[in-house]
Amino acid sequence: MSTTSVTEDFSQLRADCEFRAEVHDERYRVREAIGVGEWLYDPQLRFATEDGAVVLSDIGGQPERGFDPTAGHGAIYRFTADDRLETISPPGMHGVTAPLRPEQAPPWFGGWGGHLFFIAQAESGRVGAHKGHRLYRMDPADGIPHAFADLPHHGPVGGGVPGAGMTGTFGPKGSPHEGYLFCQSLVNCVVYRIDPDGNAEPYLVMAPPLVERPMMPFLTFVAPDHSQWRDVAGEVIIATRATTYLEHGEAKTDLQYWRIDDSDRSVHPVTGMQWRAGPIAPEGFGPYAGHMFTVDEGSTNLLHASINELNAKPLPYDARILRIAPDGSEHVFVDGIQGGSTTLVFAGNRLVAASSRKSYSTGEYHEPDGSIFVVEPAGS
Repeated sequence: MSTTSVTEDFSQLRADCEFRAEVHDERYRVREAIGVGEWLYDPQLRFATEDGAVVLSDIGGQPERGFDPTAGHGAIYRFTADDRLETISPPGMHGVTAPLRPEQAPPWFGGWGGHLFFIAQAESGRVGAHKGHRLYRMDPADGIPHAFADLPHHGPVGGGVPGAGMTGTFGPKGSPHEGYLFCQSLVNCVVYRIDPDGNAEPYLVMAPPLVERPMMPFLTFVAPDHSQWRDVAGEVIIATRATTYLEHGEAKTDLQYWRIDDSDRSVHPVTGMQWRAGPIAPEGFGPYAGHMFTVDEGSTNLLHASINELNAKPLPYDARILRIAPDGSEHVFVDGIQGGSTTLVFAGNRLVAASSRKSYSTGEYHEPDGSIFVVEPAGS
């Protein structure tokens, strides 16, 4: 599917989401590739393919405009090297709800190498976001989702409900985590570990007695070999927010990081990390090859209880893309971005970025306000 114009009048939406990104280096240019009011709702970039495309998921979108709370929603696409969207799994996901951050299985994950795995709601709509979640498997050749594992109820937080699930990371080869996929649940603060046979076990509960207070395990990822992450490079890291899901209180957006000791299933703080790990620029990305790029979402926190207050007005333009040099120094690379959830992937000599803005699934906001923009060397 290529992006096409639609008949609805999205002029106000486009005005509210005007593209204002500015790159702070004359050797690079930034341009909007897929604008709002087309087909993207909550796009999340995942990984690049050999042909320069980027695989992405979208939490929003159904076969028809609008929102049917009883039907599936979301899609999985390829954003091609010539700025088109090609469908892997169509809007509505064949009845499956809200694919979250698909990960491509490595060859050592049973016989599923190359398949996509993602967490999705077991029930549709906002109600389903607060209920149990399920892990799905998809062969990208046919785009059909297959139920792979249900996350079991567990723990003292949130009634033990595995809701607001997040796909995490595959364990690195040669580590104690090889052969497992990690996923997280924000409602009950549990990190789950899933094997290639579809067995899901509660692995860690980010709440007392493991840690001082309940906290959402927002991300699990493998630390890169770069600047301040170098001491824990190759380890599975948990990034938490020191609040519980949709907790009333201060809308904090900062993250805390923890490394896992698999020998006794303990976690230990990783300090000195101001910004989350991001993609590292390849050789073709001009003078900043080898630099890491990450996102500061600014003041927009989509996981906070006041989320629906955001829907009444345009989001602020205070999100930024930061460049982290190999020596750990920080530099603003792009600013003037509307925050919420911004994802980055390098594909060839392009830094591809997706803006999700307001939340489709948990925010009761169902407009196509997602977009994709590209940063590339000015001479390319």
